[in-house]
Amino acid sequence: ITETSISVTNEAQAFHWAGYGLKLHIPPASLPTGVEQSDLVIKASLKGQFQFPENKTLVSAVYWLRCPVKFTKPVTLKIQHCGKYPGTLSFVRAMCSQKDLPYLFQPLASPRGVFSSDYGAVTLFSFSGLGIVQEGG
Repeated sequence: ITETSISVTNEAQAFHWAGYGLKLHIPPASLPTGVEQSDLVIKASLKGQFQFPENKTLVSAVYWLRCPVKFTKPVTLKIQHCGKYPGTLSFVRAMCSQKDLPYLFQPLASPRGVFSSDYGAVTLFSFSGLGIVQEGG
């Protein structure tokens, strides 16, 4: 597990965690009214006590993102993956607040995400544990 944090302000921000396969685009004025700055903590892990949906294989790192405020505009999250067929990829999510292990990852119902040959992108207002899985075991 490795960790970093960024200070989020109401200015537009682009963050690329070089070497860890994560990119964020935070639009301007995305913090709640009256909030000028907030810290976004990001942890990346390649293994752990994770349980994925049946017939799904993890093809990215798992990113745990925590921010004490909910964004008012969607943040674009791009995760690097090693999946071979973009049409068989999907995002999965586990809640950071889950008390029991293993972490249970479920498909991200909406939005589904957009996939290229090396990254998956999704827009979200709040975060948790996120990763990319591919159909097939």
